[in-house]
Amino acid sequence: MDCRVKPGNDGTTEMSGWMIGVDTGGTFTDLVAFAPATGELRTIKVPSVPADPSQALIDALDDLFRTAIAPAQIDCLVHGTTVATNAVLEATGVRAGLLVTRGFRAVYEARGWVRPDPADLLDTFYRKPPLLVPQSRTEEIAERMDYQGNVREPLDEDSVREAARRLKQKGVEAVAVCYLFSFRNPVHEERTAEILAQENPSWRISLSARVLPVIREYPRLSTTVVDAYVGPIIEQYLIKLDRRLKQRGVTTAQIFLMQSNGGLMRITIGARFPNQTLTSGPAAGVIAGAALARATGRANVVTLDIGGTSTDISVIANGRVSETSSGRIAGQDVATPMLAVHTLGAGGGTIAWIGPDGLLKVGPKSAGAAPGPACYSRGGSAPTVTDANLMLGALGSKSVLGGRMVLDRGRAQAAISAVARPLGLDPVTAAAGILRIVNTNMAVDLRLEFQSRGEDPRRFALLAFGGAGPLHAAYLARDLGIPEVLVPRHPGLTSAMGLLQTDVRHLYLRSAVGLLSSYPVAEINSIFDELRRLAMADVAEEGLDVAGLRLKQQIDLRYPHQGYYLTVDAPDGAIKDEHRQSIKSAFDGLHRATYGASAPEEDAEVVTLRLVAEIAVPHLKLPRLAAGNGGDACIDRRPFYDFATTRFVDADVYDRARMRSGDRIKGPAIIEQYDSTTVVLAGQILTVDDFGNLVITEARQ
Repeated sequence: MDCRVKPGNDGTTEMSGWMIGVDTGGTFTDLVAFAPATGELRTIKVPSVPADPSQALIDALDDLFRTAIAPAQIDCLVHGTTVATNAVLEATGVRAGLLVTRGFRAVYEARGWVRPDPADLLDTFYRKPPLLVPQSRTEEIAERMDYQGNVREPLDEDSVREAARRLKQKGVEAVAVCYLFSFRNPVHEERTAEILAQENPSWRISLSARVLPVIREYPRLSTTVVDAYVGPIIEQYLIKLDRRLKQRGVTTAQIFLMQSNGGLMRITIGARFPNQTLTSGPAAGVIAGAALARATGRANVVTLDIGGTSTDISVIANGRVSETSSGRIAGQDVATPMLAVHTLGAGGGTIAWIGPDGLLKVGPKSAGAAPGPACYSRGGSAPTVTDANLMLGALGSKSVLGGRMVLDRGRAQAAISAVARPLGLDPVTAAAGILRIVNTNMAVDLRLEFQSRGEDPRRFALLAFGGAGPLHAAYLARDLGIPEVLVPRHPGLTSAMGLLQTDVRHLYLRSAVGLLSSYPVAEINSIFDELRRLAMADVAEEGLDVAGLRLKQQIDLRYPHQGYYLTVDAPDGAIKDEHRQSIKSAFDGLHRATYGASAPEEDAEVVTLRLVAEIAVPHLKLPRLAAGNGGDACIDRRPFYDFATTRFVDADVYDRARMRSGDRIKGPAIIEQYDSTTVVLAGQILTVDDFGNLVITEARQ
């Protein structure tokens, strides 16, 4: 354990040096450096390197070290990575094999009989996403457990060896193993892993009993396959990153990854469970959004994180971040517990094109960081959302990175003309069409997120961040009737800040199905004891003080014959018979609050036991912004396209660094800063609050 890291009096971990958060996005990599002892904050933004994501992280650190911060001063480094996500999105994972219980090879092929999304049903060119492991690399193994974990058919070890040799001949690099009811008894999977290691020691082996020991065969299988598919990729990435950090003199043992569930885990554990980092970056944005909502006293916000390649949406209602155990990435189902984030292919680099039906389309393909939008002058020629924003005046030629990146309007116009001419449009009208389409796509997804939760958008604030979030938020809020847009002080770096606003967190699961009224409490306590031992071992491996460990026991419950469950907190320590009624009452109340109905007279069924383990670390806290006169903040005026009148109007351009708490601006206006640009429409008012957030509302009639 780093000698400069020690338990504080408040239960957190004291740090005498710097905390570093680095978030790798599709277009830019963002770094935030925070000194808990002094409150000093430094920010850096560099272009991402898709071919080698670790290079951009090192580039950002090199920039930081040039500002007089020494590598040895880093106490903690937290990384939000998209390596696992991109491997799935771009189909660049390893060649993997799959072992399943004999007679169940169709489970993965059928995908749990899940129907396509509504949008897919309307797409006449829809193609079912390919399996990460095809049937040709799927092997059936003779073995069988019953639903209680009793052996019905012993493991046929010879069939495992024969299957391993066939997979080896097919060039397999990793193997996923998912046997029926292995979450109740993993002995067959564990023995299979031993045999596979004997046959090929270089294989990475993913066991469903380790990856996701919970009920429901298909989600467990699909998640385990994803783990095997991306495992070697992220292992190699983390090994390379660790080596490069040491070469730069970063010696702290406290190097963490952001998990999909919004907590941190040590980089060594991340290499073992890559599936837990699949929504690492979006989760950090949600954590930052929740922290800002608490600081400003807002209970209901919806986060809108628009980057270069995608838009991430998450609804925070009544101060509670939504969680889910059913996610999908590029058509691949993942049941790892994660923060509920809806992602769509819409960002600054999203490409406009003409579809087979002859109509203008926007997305989901993106120009990314390389070559990027045409206006970046890096070789890109396809028209993008960023090019359209430049054409219509929302962006100026020096709006990005404080003028360090100059945008070429001529290249943007040439790119947009390529889709405008076949449609008989002029470049400005085509650019307006591109923004209308992408804004409509985002507005539809926002509406669906509210509807799926039964929420009224008029009760929420739209928290816009990411490099492009503040460019589009005013349009979306007006369209959906959201009364308020909130833009944080560093919108383009918000996800990186979220990395430093959460705690070390691990979630341990074990399915154990049975009626709550009769399930033996001794067995429940035995499972919780086992999960507690796993938690203690992981915390010790992470080099953290076990004395600071906080444990919370939870139980997933459902009414008999239900296909869904709800999670309720269980009493600390040993569960006793007298606790059954209070647990049941808590479930009835949560079911009533969630679905409007409950059945107190019915029994409840235990589905899964959960143990949440957390250790608090210092959090980044932004100071209040000084009040004053920001009258000199207006730095320019430029033509800005008004969609209401379909013509250009004059809009004042402001330097956000010069704005002060209490400033008030009427739209149309544009606020520029190092990491983002904010648009205020005609008929809207912008004010600056005490924390330096920009608050956009509709002017009263």
